[in-house]
Amino acid sequence: MLIRVDDIHFAYPGGVKALDGISFTIQPGEKVALVGENGSGKTTLARHLNGLLHPQAGGVWIGEWQTTQHTPAKLARHVAYVFQNPDEQLFRQRVWDEVAFGPKNLGYTPEQVRIMVEQTLDKMDLSGLSQLNPRDLGYSGRKRVALASALTMQTPVLVFDEPTVGLDAKELDQLGKVITSYHQQGKTILIILHDMDFLAENMDRFILLNQGLVALDAPAQQFFKQKMLLETSGLVAPQITRLSQSLRYSHLAMCVDQFLMFGRRER
Repeated sequence: MLIRVDDIHFAYPGGVKALDGISFTIQPGEKVALVGENGSGKTTLARHLNGLLHPQAGGVWIGEWQTTQHTPAKLARHVAYVFQNPDEQLFRQRVWDEVAFGPKNLGYTPEQVRIMVEQTLDKMDLSGLSQLNPRDLGYSGRKRVALASALTMQTPVLVFDEPTVGLDAKELDQLGKVITSYHQQGKTILIILHDMDFLAENMDRFILLNQGLVALDAPAQQFFKQKMLLETSGLVAPQITRLSQSLRYSHLAMCVDQFLMFGRRER
C-alpha cells in the first residue's frame, strides 16, 4: 500500500509550526526509519498517517485514500499506530482483550480473532500473561502489549513511535525478529526512533527531519555517510558503522555480522 505525503504543513495552536512542506513517497513493503532531534516533527508527521492529525495544507494518501476523507477508525484498517507511551494506548482489563480489540473491531470472526491473538501473544512472549491486567505489568511488558495490539491487526502499514524504549537486550532482539517477519509478509514498517543501532540493523531507508523539513532521505548506506549532517542533527552513527568507516571499508557495516563479512572481503 503506497504512502504519499505531498507538501504538508501543520502548526499547533499558538503558531508553533511542526511541519513546513514535507513530501515523500513510501513504496509498499519498505522499512523506513523516521529520525531527527526532539521537536523536529517526527511524531506530528506520523500522526498524519492514520488521521489523528490532518494537514493544514497539502495532502496525505494511504493507497487511494486521502486521510482527510476518512476517520481514524476507518484508516485503522490500513495503518496500525503504536504510541511512544504505552499508558496512552492501553485501556482494557486483560492483556488478551487488549490485543483482541483491534481485530474484533475490524470484523474478524471469533475464531480468526483467537488465532490472531494467540499467534501475536506468542511472538511477543506474552502468552503466559494473557489473563493479567496490562497495568500490573512492568513498563517493558506494557510496551510489548501495546506493540502486540497493533501487530495483531495485520494492517498493511505499521507505525511505531519509539518502540524500543524500556526493552532489554532479549526484547530488542525479539522485536527485530518480529519486524523481519512482518516485513517478509510484505508489510510497510515506519519507525520513529533515536536508537541508531537498532535502526541500522533493522531498517533500510532513513528520512531525517529538521525543523519540520526533510533534511535527508536516503538508503542506510548513504545516510550514515553524511557525517556532518548527522552531527548537526544530533545523531551519531552506530559504533560498528563508524569503525567500518574509519577502517575505510568499501561498504559501511550496519551490524556486527556485516562488519565481519565486509572485513573478510577487504583482506
